[in-house]
Amino acid sequence: MEIVGRPLRRAIVISFRQFVLSILPGPLRFALRPWWRKFVGFKIGVREWIRFIPFKTWLVFQCARHRKKAVIICRCGALGDVVCTLPICGEIRKRHPQRLMIFVTAAVYRDMVLLSRAADLAFGSRSWGWPFSMPDNFNVLGLVDTIYNPKTTDERFKTSGATCHLTDDLAGSCGLTVAARQPRLCPSSSLIKKTRTAYGLAEDMIGNRLIIGINGGPSWPVRTWDVSKWQKLINKIHSEYDAVIIQFGTNKGDGSSEYDNLTGVKSLSNRLKSEEIVALIAICDLIISIDSGPVHLAGTVGTPVVGLFGPVNPRYRLPTDSPAVGLFSDVPCLFCHNKTPLGHWYTGCPNNISCMKNLDDQTVFEAAKSMLAHSKKREVKESLMVFD
Repeated sequence: MEIVGRPLRRAIVISFRQFVLSILPGPLRFALRPWWRKFVGFKIGVREWIRFIPFKTWLVFQCARHRKKAVIICRCGALGDVVCTLPICGEIRKRHPQRLMIFVTAAVYRDMVLLSRAADLAFGSRSWGWPFSMPDNFNVLGLVDTIYNPKTTDERFKTSGATCHLTDDLAGSCGLTVAARQPRLCPSSSLIKKTRTAYGLAEDMIGNRLIIGINGGPSWPVRTWDVSKWQKLINKIHSEYDAVIIQFGTNKGDGSSEYDNLTGVKSLSNRLKSEEIVALIAICDLIISIDSGPVHLAGTVGTPVVGLFGPVNPRYRLPTDSPAVGLFSDVPCLFCHNKTPLGHWYTGCPNNISCMKNLDDQTVFEAAKSMLAHSKKREVKESLMVFD
């Protein structure tokens, strides 16, 4: 009811405001305009000031507690971008060895950031998400030394595509060069055990079966892979392996997404906290995913990953120090998001997303088999031999 009520109240307020303006004489309306603009500016300023109160209070307390000034790294989304921002912390610490390093992010990513141990503290805000960045002039009682807002090339220049790994791209926006590009997350054994039990994946329940994670979306249309191909891939995996297939993703499971209809999977879409996703990916034998957060998370815990790419070159996304392979089809417009001028991403694709549509399920299955061949838990089902 509240979700429906807010837009309705806003519409009523706007309609009333327009009605009042329509009955005012022209000269009076013209005279009141600058005062109205000042009022709106004041209201926005007050609203922003209120939004920062929780963080300012927390910041003052932490700086007083640790007796240090703060260096702030702010990246609120998306998941993969937050993961690839973590290596920057090591370089920033070299620049500011005596400062309290604080990572500011969206609330949903806070616990995941803490698993990295890259920053001293992490602050998660429910009201800050992508593309929020910390104001450069933000300060509280002189307690903030420096602010870093890592951004990608397309966020900074809008029409230019990146020509380097996402980690290097984010670091470069802050004038940094990272020596170790692969972030590491360290989920505890207790977190892993608790998460496995909570979602019916405890060792005594699934035994020695393979655990394969998939992530198909939904996401930007230009990054998704056809649902029917995902289903064929799932069927092929089950035909040859004794496996539990976990479905990650953001679909809500209410039938609103075609990804809700996949069979042969244990769907945990939109149910997991960020640290729980890390814990489950850590126990997977393989991750198969479109260009999305699970690709980056797999690298942080050393889980092999097969990534499905098209608009973005896998060289600029895949983990650098863990088993990974990027698959793509050969089309003339391949890797359009890494070109200048920037290829279609937000507005769609003039080539009917041929890069993703031409990628067939058998190619993905063969890549998965190759990666699973190195797994110690691999259990291929015995072929049935029928004799006349």
